Amino acid sequence: MTDALKSTRSLNVTEALRELLLQGEFDPGTRLQETWLAERMQVSRTPIREALRVLAKDGLLEYAPNKGYSVRRFSLEDIVSAFRVRSVLEGLGCRLIAERGLSEALRTTLQSTLQSGENLLQSGQLERGEFDEWREMNKAFHLAILLETHNDLLVRFAKQSRNIPIVFNGSFRWYSLREFQRAHDHHQVIFDAMNQQQPERADFMMQEHVMHAAHILKKNYKD
Repeated sequence: MTDALKSTRSLNVTEALRELLLQGEFDPGTRLQETWLAERMQVSRTPIREALRVLAKDGLLEYAPNKGYSVRRFSLEDIVSAFRVRSVLEGLGCRLIAERGLSEALRTTLQSTLQSGENLLQSGQLERGEFDEWREMNKAFHLAILLETHNDLLVRFAKQSRNIPIVFNGSFRWYSLREFQRAHDHHQVIFDAMNQQQPERADFMMQEHVMHAAHILKKNYKD
């Protein structure tokens, strides 16, 4: 196997394991053993070893001599701080887009997510605790805005600020239907502000939107 192929396989394993961690597949404090992970992911121990090293560097895992790697336990302060950073970065993204105007592609994408949000509010799924479609819609809305900035540093740091499972997955388990409606209304106002080229309003509303989620989490989260 060439060095390039080895690097690609290691990267794929790292991203697959990152996704499992961000989805909350492993409880905080869980020890991750190379052999067990290699069997689960059907790869050799070499890419697993590299993935663990990278993910520890990224702050998702902790390493202790003679004990190995374990899933990091995040405090409420860690989580709220991540939301604060995310609110500022995504607010800046909205400001940049509003200053130059929406592209037709972004307008279409955001209108589609807004319609999806409206449909979900009417479907009864959220009242039944079925949040997966809302989570995907919400991720699509926020990611489309970040990518539209074409600012690699902004995108990278914004993604890093979501590098905590509960930040990545959102606070939706604690939302009432009224709070889902409020989040949807925020999306609509953010879209309108960017579409009407109102940078300050777009920035403010995105920060308000993200910190609304942080406020709900702060009221309900137990370490």
